[in-house]
Amino acid sequence: MAATCAEFTSTVLDSRTAPMTVQRLAVKPGDVFHDGGSRYLVLNARYEDAPHCGLRQSLTVAALSHTDARGILKPYAMGLAVNFARTRDAVVEAPEPDARRWWVAAVLDDRGRFDGANGYQESGDCERCADTPLDPARRNSVPCKGAQAHAWNQVGEWEDSRHRLEAPRTYYVLPVLADEWEDARTQARDLCERLRTVGHL
Repeated sequence: MAATCAEFTSTVLDSRTAPMTVQRLAVKPGDVFHDGGSRYLVLNARYEDAPHCGLRQSLTVAALSHTDARGILKPYAMGLAVNFARTRDAVVEAPEPDARRWWVAAVLDDRGRFDGANGYQESGDCERCADTPLDPARRNSVPCKGAQAHAWNQVGEWEDSRHRLEAPRTYYVLPVLADEWEDARTQARDLCERLRTVGHL
C-alpha cells in the first residue's frame, strides 16, 4: 500500500548545508537543486551524447513539494549541454558528512516499483577504499571515504549493462540516515514508492 503524507518519513533531506553556489557541472545525486524558484532532489546525474548538441549533463530530479512540482507529478530529467553548463552556476543544499549516512543505489523496475538496492555507509567498513591485498583470499577494509561515489558508480555500472536486461530499469542514488542497512533500505524503498505514487517528496 502506498504511503500517505502522514505516514511517509524519510531522512533524505536531513543534515544538509545551507544553500551554496557551485558550478552546474558539480551538481551531484543527493543534492537539493534550486531552479526557477523551485527545489528538487537530484536522484541521478549522467552525461550522454545527444543529437545536434553533443554531450549533455542530465539530472534526474524529483520536486520537494506539490508547489515545487508545478504540475509535473513524477521524477523527470533536466538536461543541459555540457559546453553551456560549464558557464552556469547552480544553488544546491548538499548532504553534510554523517557517520549514519547511507548512500543507496536503488533499482526500479519497468513500472517504477522498487526492485532492490545496494548500500554504502559513510565511515563504514569498506573493501573498495582499502588497498588490494596480494593474497586474493584475504580481505582488507578501512572506514569508507567514498560512499557517495560508490553508489553513483554502482548505478553507472548498472546503466552500462542495462541492454542485457529484459525490461528497462530506472536507477536512483539516495542519501538516508540510519543505524542499520535494513532501515536504510526500507527508507529508500518507501521513498521510491512515494515518488511513484505521489510524484514528489
